[in-house]
Amino acid sequence: MRLSIFLLLLFPACSWALICKQLSGRMKQIDASNGQVYAVDFRGNVFTRRGEFWARIPGNLHHVTVGASGVWGVGRDGVLYRLVSGFWAILAGQLTQVDAGGDQILVGVDRRRFVFCANRRAAVSAANSNSPTYHTIPGRMKYYSCGPRACWGVNTGGNIYCRVHIKRSICRGTHWVRVPGRLSMVEVGTDGTVYGISHSGQVYRRIGVTRNRPQGRRWVRMHFLQRRFRHVSADLGILWLVERNGNVIQCQ
Repeated sequence: MRLSIFLLLLFPACSWALICKQLSGRMKQIDASNGQVYAVDFRGNVFTRRGEFWARIPGNLHHVTVGASGVWGVGRDGVLYRLVSGFWAILAGQLTQVDAGGDQILVGVDRRRFVFCANRRAAVSAANSNSPTYHTIPGRMKYYSCGPRACWGVNTGGNIYCRVHIKRSICRGTHWVRVPGRLSMVEVGTDGTVYGISHSGQVYRRIGVTRNRPQGRRWVRMHFLQRRFRHVSADLGILWLVERNGNVIQCQ
């Protein structure tokens, strides 16, 4: 295992050093929430982090997510799954990306880039192919992620939007707020922090995110010594990153 120090420039006049280490294994996508970490490798194998090691979980997925509403995933064919009593149950819906990071809600996008969500009651109780029930959110996104107060989306053009007034009983929220910049993906941490990956593989953090201003104020680039990334997730003060070649980096 290699130990490296990467510098994150938060403000022009100072810098903040993150202590980062490269973990074993190569992954395609990763998601962390509530102290749990799940990942999918390039072959679709599913793993969870246990201590200093990856533990293999039976199944094959394209995308996995963990959050207050449970552990969910989608296969390459778009079939939605939820981990129920240690087994993957087939759920209703055909999605390409899902996120369980909101307040016990589930959100996702399908192949046509339509955005869907399931309220807390429907998401938490979902256990078979007749559940959950969904609500359609206006607009089209290729990636959609939720935190405790708001959800963030990126469309096929890389344009960024924040969906505000999200509630566990009203997962649709009320409206979109356009956020300056262009990204290939955006993720919201369990504490409401927002991170994004640009099309060139650079990592950005949104500064000024508050309850009254969930869209934040500006993007700050995080400098990682010329490394380029494909995915990011944040939980409990720990940043989980996947490089384009699959290397997993953990920073805190």
